[in-house]
Amino acid sequence: MHTFIRIGLLALAGGALTLPSFAQPAECQAGVRAYTSKNYDDALPALTQCLSLSIPPEVRAVVFQVRADVYSRSEKYDLAIADEQAAISTIPPNNPWPYIMLGDYFRKAQRLDESIAALQTAMKFDEDGPGSGPGMAVYYHLAQTLHAAKRYREAIEVMTKGIPKQPDYAYALYQRALSYEALGDRDQAKRDLFRAAELAPQKGFPPDVASKFAEYGFTVNVHKD
Repeated sequence: MHTFIRIGLLALAGGALTLPSFAQPAECQAGVRAYTSKNYDDALPALTQCLSLSIPPEVRAVVFQVRADVYSRSEKYDLAIADEQAAISTIPPNNPWPYIMLGDYFRKAQRLDESIAALQTAMKFDEDGPGSGPGMAVYYHLAQTLHAAKRYREAIEVMTKGIPKQPDYAYALYQRALSYEALGDRDQAKRDLFRAAELAPQKGFPPDVASKFAEYGFTVNVHKD
């Protein structure tokens, strides 16, 4: 479920790679290329070496963010949090993504209050242009964290507000179904899962998600990557 995180990071990394060539040491370019190729074992040492160099703040912030995601994928969440906080300190964000990512890492580290705080900060940004308000990514991650904190009604309220932002996003309906189920409302959970199954990604869902659909009598494609 790294979809939103990866989209945001690739956009940031792409921005870094369009800087003038003198601002792009070879180690930094190699680290970002390895990351975009999902070669995380090679990405980590290159990114770490990049951060030891004298590089512009805008490049340093992006490299911290990319390395944070690499750490997260190895479940080194405290290191991911430290890198994301370093990125935010280096360049004050002008978009919600650094706070979305920070909220994601805090949640995975079971630091739920801090996750909620980071995501509430992300809510203050317009994600799709002036006056647009927060996008689906913020609502989705905040709903996940509220669910993890067993604040199920709040999670439903947040996800319900987020769904109109991207009504074809199956995982949003799946996430809300989990919160309805936790409150004992299996009928509403089933309705959300039915709609989520209709909107399933072409490649399908990971096994743990697909098993929930199967529990309610729905068959969906399964992927393992």
